[in-house]
Formats: sequence, C-alpha cells, structure tokens
Amino acid sequence: MLVRIRSFLLVFSALLGLGATSSQAWADSSSLHPPSDLVLTLARGDGTDPGAPIIRAVTLTCMPQASGTHPHAQKACDLLGEVDGYIADLSGSPGACTREYMPVTVTADGVWQGRRVTYEQTFDNWCILLRARGVVFNF
Repeated sequence: MLVRIRSFLLVFSALLGLGATSSQAWADSSSLHPPSDLVLTLARGDGTDPGAPIIRAVTLTCMPQASGTHPHAQKACDLLGEVDGYIADLSGSPGACTREYMPVTVTADGVWQGRRVTYEQTFDNWCILLRARGVVFNF
C-alpha cells in the first residue's frame, strides 16, 4: 500500500510540474512555431480488427526542426510541408508493385501547424503504401 501511495505522489507531483512547464513552453513558443508533432503507426491487416497489433510506430516533429524517432524525419517533414500536413494528398514515387494481398493499415495522429490531424488508411500491401504515401510511412 505504501508503494502505491508513493507512486501516486510521484506521478501526481510530476504531472503538476510538467503541466506548468509544458503550458509555459507552449506560451513561449506558440508565436514562433505552431506545433507539428505526429505519431505514425503501421499495423498488419485491413483495419477492421481493433486488436490487431501495431508492428511499428514512430514520432515525427517538424517544427521548429525535423526530429523524432522517424528514420527519415527531414524528408518526411518536407513532404508533409508540400501538402500542408494533409496526408491523403501525399503522392509517393511511381513504380510497379506485386499483386499480393497482405494489407497494412497506417495511422497518423497529432497536430500540423496547430491543426489537429487524424488519418487512417489501409493499403493492399507495403509496396503500394510506399508508392502512394512515400517516405512518410517508410519506417
């Protein structure tokens, strides 16, 4: 019981400290760079099974500079900038793909220049995903 109380107090005090810090950081930086932070995921399947495991997930921050766990953060941010963060408007590179059916579902959640972004789409296979959306989902 004592461990639970200590854990609660630790989490509660951390949240109090983070709340003040993050709101202060937002107030300090909002006039310079509206936030552009996304969490991108990749799951096997057609998106109909809510219990389908996510096989990959990355973070992508584009403002004030490209960063996060995305392996191609700068290129992904550049592409998103070209379509003002509208992921459905991305176009990848042309090319042939096999016709195998191994569906993958991708999601993006977060903000782009202060605007809420939610995106989910299923593609017949990994190759078709990359041809359609490019490096943004290449992780």
